[in-house]
Amino acid sequence: MSALPDHAAMHLLLRQGRGPAWLSLALLLAALVLLGLLPNAGLLPMALLLASVLAGLVQGFYAWRVQLDADLLRLLLDEGLHGEAAAQRVDQLLAATGLRRRAQGALRGWDLRWAGMRGLLRGQYLMTGVQTLLLLLAVLWPQP
Repeated sequence: MSALPDHAAMHLLLRQGRGPAWLSLALLLAALVLLGLLPNAGLLPMALLLASVLAGLVQGFYAWRVQLDADLLRLLLDEGLHGEAAAQRVDQLLAATGLRRRAQGALRGWDLRWAGMRGLLRGQYLMTGVQTLLLLLAVLWPQP
């Protein structure tokens, strides 16, 4: 059996995804404005801007998933659930909303769930960094 996690600490960590989500939204809007303002920019800057928009959309998916996990943890804390009862409640909620198939067999342990949550948060930070880099490259690229 996997070790019981500290749901409060997990929730607080996942809430750190709010900052990159807001930054990414601002970068996405900036890239879209630049795409409209610079229609005669070179092919490479335009491609970099489009790639930045794509990275922003991927980051948005990660941000949604991180926030969903944070909200689920908040619910578990509010309901006072831990261990296997908490895992069953999460799976029940995800299945009821159609986000997960009904589990067959044993439940995933919290160590795997926690690793997945951290992976989503890392993906969110990574996509925000990629988006920032692509936007900066597009803006700083020498114009002909």
